[in-house]
Amino acid sequence: MALVATFGPIAAQLAILGTFISIVCGLFLSYLGQEDVREQQRAEVIQSLSVPLSLASDPELFEQYQNISAGLTALARRTDPILRRIALLKFSSVAEQIEGLAAGKIVFSLTEGWRTVYEELLRSPDVREYRSVAWVRSPEYWQDEPAQQSMRVNFESAQRGVAIERIVILRDELWPREQRLPAPSILSWIEDQHNHGVCVSLVRESELSREPDLLTDMGIYGDRAVGVQELDEKCRTLRFTLNLDPNAMELADARWRQILLYSKSFASLVDQSPPQQ
Repeated sequence: MALVATFGPIAAQLAILGTFISIVCGLFLSYLGQEDVREQQRAEVIQSLSVPLSLASDPELFEQYQNISAGLTALARRTDPILRRIALLKFSSVAEQIEGLAAGKIVFSLTEGWRTVYEELLRSPDVREYRSVAWVRSPEYWQDEPAQQSMRVNFESAQRGVAIERIVILRDELWPREQRLPAPSILSWIEDQHNHGVCVSLVRESELSREPDLLTDMGIYGDRAVGVQELDEKCRTLRFTLNLDPNAMELADARWRQILLYSKSFASLVDQSPPQQ
């Protein structure tokens, strides 16, 4: 560059000057980029070693954070490799559950404990509407004591003014096509809801065969949450998922409206039935 500046023509000097300036600017920008990366890494380290302000301002969550931190610190002092492997598996599951909770998703597996949350939502003063789809595959559906207690909460909520609508999806053996009303084994359960102010509609499972994604067991709690229940063939709870995400609410609402297109009002079916002698 010095030789060109001394002996070269003006055009060469300008070209080499431009190259020099480009090199210097490139080095400077590279330095700034590396400094940003280092600053971000420092911030991440500081963040991991400190309690977020939003957590510190919540005494209940902060207490749980302290308990978890104390447990992890005590575990770090243990040297047993088997205990460590088991603990890592457990904490991986716990971390997954916490991530789900942070996203507004709660999963209950192989337990009826979800009914506590279900009943609390129905009793919530800001839930003024409850829409549910009951996929009934057996006469034993919602017949045990926990289910009957939940149904009583439905009736109490309806009496309190909550608008409750339920679409009941029935297998053909529970609602034969040649019969206007469902079979007696499930009819009393439906009539009981109808008599307690629940707006009940019916649809045969076979009528939804072309849209299998509509075969679901779910509840929409106002604009608060949507719950999806998974049952085995004996109507025992396998999993209940409560989702407070707005997108999940929109999808559930769209599914509800689709199923409603196939359903028939139980009140209209009763009105069409001939009077009993």
